[in-house]
Amino acid sequence: MSALIEARQLYRSFTVNAGMFKAKQTLHAVNGVDLSVQRGDVLGIVGESGCGKSTLARMLLGLTPPSSGSIAIEGRDISSISRLELARRVQPIFQDPYSSLNPRRSIASIVSFPLDVHRIGTAAERRRKACEMLERVGLPLRYADNTPGQLSGGQRQRVAIARALVMQPEIVVCDEPTSALDVSVQAQILNLLMDLRQEFNLTYIFISHNLAVVDHIASHVAVMYLGRVVEFKEAADLFGRPEHPYTRALLDSVLTPETGLGIPDTGLGLSFPDPINPPPGCAFHPRCPQRLPQCSSLRPELDGTGLGQVACHLYSSKAEEGLVS
Repeated sequence: MSALIEARQLYRSFTVNAGMFKAKQTLHAVNGVDLSVQRGDVLGIVGESGCGKSTLARMLLGLTPPSSGSIAIEGRDISSISRLELARRVQPIFQDPYSSLNPRRSIASIVSFPLDVHRIGTAAERRRKACEMLERVGLPLRYADNTPGQLSGGQRQRVAIARALVMQPEIVVCDEPTSALDVSVQAQILNLLMDLRQEFNLTYIFISHNLAVVDHIASHVAVMYLGRVVEFKEAADLFGRPEHPYTRALLDSVLTPETGLGIPDTGLGLSFPDPINPPPGCAFHPRCPQRLPQCSSLRPELDGTGLGQVACHLYSSKAEEGLVS
């Protein structure tokens, strides 16, 4: 079955200033990413801050062009799709509901704005559709003429969701959509997103640093480290049998409510590698407790392991020796 959205060898670099009297340097934010998402799936993308998650999201939305590589929707390269058509098929839900909504417009006009841009229906029909979508995301009609400043954070995020869905897109890219919300509100928004996925047959690309959130909503998970995907599996397999040492460290870092355990020790140390000057070979090897001699010079590729795909010499070495089935 062909993928709904597929990325092949995506790279995105930025030129950054190193200082007044220093030469400019290159930051490789996304460094050779391959992804394939089937219709109806929820792909969770996780990793530490600075690993390239949000840059990848902007590329999938068509907001940031790749330096090289391709992104295709049902086999069509997005560079050949008009901006209006792409906006009809792919919509974002951003992290901060306080900055993603125009504070001067009413809630109904914010939600109906995509319909205005695409010139769908009359003004009255657009408002009616906006109000219907507001009710569907759990906001009563009495809020339609309010401004964002009169709403709570969770209510604002519901407005952002309604705006994203009013065009009935196929793909929704959610970039940390619950991280700015209280924990109780996060659960409400996640449950709403899951209900809407079923109702509208949506495909989600869900970017988050919160592993519990991703475990709750995702069907597949891609783990990123310094611009690359280091593990890709179905969610149940990744959380049940993580293989890459970085994935295991991420899972070990999750806080537990159990008293007396304190802050978990992931074994990664306190330092984070410089993304402008990444280590040679496997970028994770300076922090890896299981590194092999070849890790410092040879970059591992993302290979199949039976459960999914992992970029790790440790696993490949064991597989060659017949130690892993």
